[in-house]
Amino acid sequence: MKIKTTHVGSLPRPQAMNLLHTRNQAITQAEMEHFLAAVMEAQLSVGLTVINDGELPRQDYVRSTIGRLAGFHGSAVAPLPRDLEELLEYSKRFGGRNALITLNPKAPVKLPACSAPLEYTGEESLRAELDMMVRTFAALQRQYPGNDRQLFFTAPSPGTIALFLENKYYPTHDAYLNRLGKVLSREYEIISAYGVDLQIDCPDLAMGRHTRYKHLDDDQFLSLIDKNIEALNHALAAIPADRCRAHICWGNYPGTHHCDIGLPKIFDRIMRASPKYISLEASNHRHAHEWETFNHFRFPDSKILMPGVIDTTSNTVEHPRLVAQRLLNFARILGPERVIASTDCGFASTASATSVSGDVAWLKLKALVEGARMASEIL
Repeated sequence: MKIKTTHVGSLPRPQAMNLLHTRNQAITQAEMEHFLAAVMEAQLSVGLTVINDGELPRQDYVRSTIGRLAGFHGSAVAPLPRDLEELLEYSKRFGGRNALITLNPKAPVKLPACSAPLEYTGEESLRAELDMMVRTFAALQRQYPGNDRQLFFTAPSPGTIALFLENKYYPTHDAYLNRLGKVLSREYEIISAYGVDLQIDCPDLAMGRHTRYKHLDDDQFLSLIDKNIEALNHALAAIPADRCRAHICWGNYPGTHHCDIGLPKIFDRIMRASPKYISLEASNHRHAHEWETFNHFRFPDSKILMPGVIDTTSNTVEHPRLVAQRLLNFARILGPERVIASTDCGFASTASATSVSGDVAWLKLKALVEGARMASEIL
């Protein structure tokens, strides 16, 4: 059986696109379509099975969504990870931010805050982004035919928006979370109606423990997870589970991650999320050992695992044999039909992300595909 391959979402922007960003020059529609075609073709040519638009039209994976929501006008400070808060000597290396968190406690980052009633107002911009991706994929399909090729499109969970962007309007956190779920359900339904797989990004279920909610103890955080998953499942009520993916991670930032909550503590709870496909970090130094968790906890029969077998924070390119070994660890427990090879996280959570260079990222994705082929042959 052939093991399918995918990635988590964001991919390095083409150099010409980065140059326009650096010069603060606007990117025309024609230029964006050109860049998008190049990135989607690169995914197909390297052999990936389930692809997307690389999130190229976005500044980052949360701001694109809140730009489609009315109600975020205020300002608040971005969360600081506990590991960097504890390691002040190390945190001095960073100028201030990575994506939506603060990396240096002496250089806080400002983010929008909810300061008015939330409403969904972004259908037109969302459809434009989806139309461009679907249209580009259809054109490329003629050059790269394959019945197993699929598209996916990412959006943050209600809990993720609440994680990064403070509530300064609703009377309680629960009220804020539930309202986010109601307005985001419209975004999810539009995406799903295009016939593409919807991926929900859920760092709130893991990274949240050592960032926004580091003041809580583990039991309190687990209770928060329960609420976040309940809000997510309500928002996904109209979405078929087999057309939905959930990505759960501890943060794609260059920290030590020694404060990460362990997978065993959150395992049973995150499996209550309704999506059929579960994406988990499984290859970086902090979480590579946690494949053993699947020997001790029951992975629901209805779900398929997308383990990260490529580290998206390191420029070392994994050997395909190592990728195959990592996949075999999961396939021998769950069965090869319940495993899809993926990355730990995205390669470019923001347009300016540089932790892994573009040329290295494509080498890593090539190793991902080669490793999946090796594992498939062994199985």
